[in-house]
Amino acid sequence: MQRIFDYVHDSHAMTHTSQHLFLVLLAWGLWACSAPQPQYRIGVSQCLDDAWRQKMNREMERELLLHPDMTLFTRVAHGSSALQCAQIDSFIAERVDMLIVSPNEADGLTEAVARAYDAGIPVIVADRRVHGDRYTAFLGGDNYQVGRKMAEWVDVQRSGVRSTKERPFALLEVCGMEGSTPEALRHQGMVETLEASSLPMPVIYSVSGATDAYAAVSEFLKTGTPIDAIVAHNDIMAVEAARAVANHQSLVPNHPSSIPIMGVDGIYDGLKAIRDGVIDGTVTYPSRGDLLIQTAAQILTGEPFVRDSVIPTYLVDASAAATLIAQYEQQMHDVEILRISQLNADTHWQRLQQDNRMLVAGVVLAGVLFLIVLCALLVNLKKIHTEIKDDLLPQLEDVEEAIGMSRRDEAFMERVKEIADAHLTDPQFGVEELGAMLQLSRAQLFRRIKKITGLAPMDYIRERRLLRADELLRTTDMTIRQISLELCFNKPAYFSKYYKDYFGYLPSEQIREMK
Repeated sequence: MQRIFDYVHDSHAMTHTSQHLFLVLLAWGLWACSAPQPQYRIGVSQCLDDAWRQKMNREMERELLLHPDMTLFTRVAHGSSALQCAQIDSFIAERVDMLIVSPNEADGLTEAVARAYDAGIPVIVADRRVHGDRYTAFLGGDNYQVGRKMAEWVDVQRSGVRSTKERPFALLEVCGMEGSTPEALRHQGMVETLEASSLPMPVIYSVSGATDAYAAVSEFLKTGTPIDAIVAHNDIMAVEAARAVANHQSLVPNHPSSIPIMGVDGIYDGLKAIRDGVIDGTVTYPSRGDLLIQTAAQILTGEPFVRDSVIPTYLVDASAAATLIAQYEQQMHDVEILRISQLNADTHWQRLQQDNRMLVAGVVLAGVLFLIVLCALLVNLKKIHTEIKDDLLPQLEDVEEAIGMSRRDEAFMERVKEIADAHLTDPQFGVEELGAMLQLSRAQLFRRIKKITGLAPMDYIRERRLLRADELLRTTDMTIRQISLELCFNKPAYFSKYYKDYFGYLPSEQIREMK
């Protein structure tokens, strides 16, 4: 594709004869490009098809636009561990290049994941863990910490409610799938945090909302048991609980005018419910499908990767929900523009490839008429040149703009450098944190820094750390190990590799030279 850009921009400098020669070579090049390109086939095994995992799938598909060498094949087990094991075995038989598995449960899926791993297929376990260490990488949230955030929200609610021994603060917990590991950990984290609080322990009632949260909460409210707050283990159940409370209030005049309600996950529908005042908050449980694809790319290409990544979780109120909704909707808009542009460009490109294959075949079959066919080929390729210049290039330029090739000024990069340099020793600092400080989405940040520096944001941060490391080597007595840990390289070997790649020599050589 870049060759086409170069040809169109440089064609005016060519002589008439050299243009014809270049067009002939371009025709053969386009025909050669029509051969199938290497593709990584990634099998995705989802235990459920709920809103949270649909969000994960959309995030993976969006990130996949930046990795055209990957193709996803998704299968859903609908809550059946047996079916999910069978689906994983079918992926093994098909010899996919990688597996991404979101297990239904650890006990039922550990052996299936291990079979894939032992068969030489890299496996990324997402969301819920499996037993043992026979997997390639794990990426998911900490459900115990989710429970602690739930307790923090409850503490805020009960701090303004007077409770007595006769009438303690009452909390209704709307649970999901019975016996699920995430739910058990969340409940444990919430209860242990509440017990450690300086406030009196609330009374906790539980109902199961796995099949019908609205009916479960409605039945509980009919008992007349006073409730001061409701926590639900996902946003959809929280919205259904709010609907049940609103209906009960219309039937029982003396019922409290409002009950604070929170959910878990931070999905789009949950954020809208917070913005609209239906529920009061949520605890994010990020799905981060984009990180799954990024980790898959690192594994498949042999790059260093983090084996166990725990995604932090946050409380979201109405103000934060509005910001997250705006970012989400902008991302969806950008992705839609990108998809349409890519579809148009791919369709046009395929037609041009097909035309050129037919032309080349005609040249071979009509060897005795080579000169006549060659003339026709040149005429047709001139037409292709016009089509590329007038039709394809504007669409390709739209794609460039959609994925982020806008211009930057020195003031912006000075701000990026200032923030990056201030957090070089922070192991939690990365692209997400840099984007948050600049009030930019990940896609916007990638576009702007890539345009100016030619580097991805993470590579730019690594460059700043390497420059700081070089300064420390030259001006301090710190060891290579101390410097690598200070600047968050985790292992001295990784630090030495990146240092040599950047400066052309090992850090130990720099130390010897200084001495």
